[in-house]
Amino acid sequence: MSCGVPEQWLMGDDTLDDDSKSLIHDAAGWAAANAERAVKRRGRKPGPRSDGPTISHVEAERQRREKLNRRFCDLRAAVPTVSRMDKASLLADAAAYIAELRGRVEQLEAEAKQAAAARKAGHQGGGGGCPAMGMEAEKLEVRVVGREQAAVRLTTTASRHAPARLMGALRALDLPVQHACVSRVGGDAIVQDAVVDVPAALQDDGCLRAALLHVLQQDESG
Repeated sequence: MSCGVPEQWLMGDDTLDDDSKSLIHDAAGWAAANAERAVKRRGRKPGPRSDGPTISHVEAERQRREKLNRRFCDLRAAVPTVSRMDKASLLADAAAYIAELRGRVEQLEAEAKQAAAARKAGHQGGGGGCPAMGMEAEKLEVRVVGREQAAVRLTTTASRHAPARLMGALRALDLPVQHACVSRVGGDAIVQDAVVDVPAALQDDGCLRAALLHVLQQDESG
């Protein structure tokens, strides 16, 4: 069996033609590329990852929790009686307090309607004229301003203890006074202005006015 050997091999000629050089170059490049890929696979390290979305999510969650904690602190300050300091008990106490305030408002509205009906009947029947005249001489104006405050104005005939009546009514309803002033108009009338804090159940002009009228009428009859 004969095997053809290139003549340059027998003669020790080291020169290569262009095709051989190209094949050797391609083979060397392929081997180097495979070796580089193998090294990368063995020692692969995770590339840098952007923490932007993760950080923003964590920050948003932190802000949400802080906002909830602030609201729970505000709620704890608004509820007069808190049985326990955990959030579930606080919510239960707040719900009970709101129900109590609603019942109180309904009772005051019913009593105010009864008192108004009694005054009307007494005026038409000729009896009770003096109390009716006394109430007609008074004018109570109420306007809720902002979220938790109300402006109250009571105009009455000039008397020695007129300013004390409104303050007593506000104290009876547990309405903290932020500002108050008294002025005399025309020599025979006293105008009292007050800005008070009001709970959620009384943040309505009609409800607050009915409650104040009821207390003022009780004070006058007493």
